[in-house]
Amino acid sequence: MGRYAEILAWNAPAAALLTDFDRVPEKKRNYVRLLFTDPGFRKIYRDWRAIARSCGARLRVEAAKCPGDPELAALVGELSVADADFRRWSAGRQVTGRRMGTKRLRHPVVGDLTLDWDSLICTADPAQQWVIWTAEPGSPSHDGLCFLASWAADPYEPVPDATA
Repeated sequence: MGRYAEILAWNAPAAALLTDFDRVPEKKRNYVRLLFTDPGFRKIYRDWRAIARSCGARLRVEAAKCPGDPELAALVGELSVADADFRRWSAGRQVTGRRMGTKRLRHPVVGDLTLDWDSLICTADPAQQWVIWTAEPGSPSHDGLCFLASWAADPYEPVPDATA
């Protein structure tokens, strides 16, 4: 991810978990944008409000580091117009610098997942980070991730039917 949560790269399991990032136009591949504007992202997070507030706070931290950045101003403007929650929360004072945590998802194929995440800062470009999601070995979340990873390994295999 880039400074403003741009999705710069991903692997097949990440796409199976969240969304097919190839189908998102490159200029729109931003985690915060998807979180606030994509109904699938909104539905997959069991604690969407907390995640969304935290992401909005992260943008405020970046705005303080890079005041007047036109790319960030455009993103904040777009999200302020598109989403009332973002508009309300972006006026708040919450800030965050979290680089790790836990997210709870409700995946349409594998069900409820509790995933730990950690981010590693790129030493060559500190504006970039690598986000890693893991699950407790032997847990239902781990089994779900393993299933998604094995399914994602064969891109020609159709998406499993969640109703089957």
